Amino acid sequence: MLEAIIFDLDDTLYDYSAWNKKAIEELCLFVHRQINISQTSFYEAFHWSRREIKRLLGSTGSSHNRLLYCQKTLEYLGYPPATLALDMYEVYWGYMLQHMSLRDGVWELLDYCKKKKMKIGICTDLTAHIQHRKIRKLGLSEWIDGIVTSEEAGAEKPNEKIYQMILKKLKTSPENTIFVGDDLEKDVKGPIKAGMKAIWFHSEKQEPYHTCSSFVEVKEFFNGWE
Repeated sequence: MLEAIIFDLDDTLYDYSAWNKKAIEELCLFVHRQINISQTSFYEAFHWSRREIKRLLGSTGSSHNRLLYCQKTLEYLGYPPATLALDMYEVYWGYMLQHMSLRDGVWELLDYCKKKKMKIGICTDLTAHIQHRKIRKLGLSEWIDGIVTSEEAGAEKPNEKIYQMILKKLKTSPENTIFVGDDLEKDVKGPIKAGMKAIWFHSEKQEPYHTCSSFVEVKEFFNGWE
């Protein structure tokens, strides 16, 4: 019997990739207006900065910190970083938080889980502060029984430590828990290795994994596992 469901957040419960692209475009326009650089120069600096932060920090929650990306971007451009980095950070996340929304079918699935008295958790890479902001903006705060970020765990998925932390918070056993997410390694193979069931939120089916392209399909899968 299923006791809990754990969701990845980004690119699972909402379309992170689409809004991330648009938020970076908004950030590009902002920086252009502030320091009059070309779009090409901005993207060169921003993408270099992201790679550099990843290189320096490795697989850690802080490696996703957009404030560090903004700071490094300004340093790359030879511009005093403390004058504009925080404003850039707020432009990026302000746009994301204003426009992001849950995928179709999420509310119905959450309501179903609550009626079945299942615990609901979120297990996500990235820093705790912004993930909490997203959860609040999406209206999920009262629905979530537990959350673990890679910043809190000190390790990113698919490190087993992060899965064990969320299972402990939800007070559930892995064999009675299902994990739903978009990343094959982090949200499917990792949870399966940790003893959980998993659904790959993905558009193309791939054996031997349970694959769903919508939350309507996810809900339908539950009948076979109860």
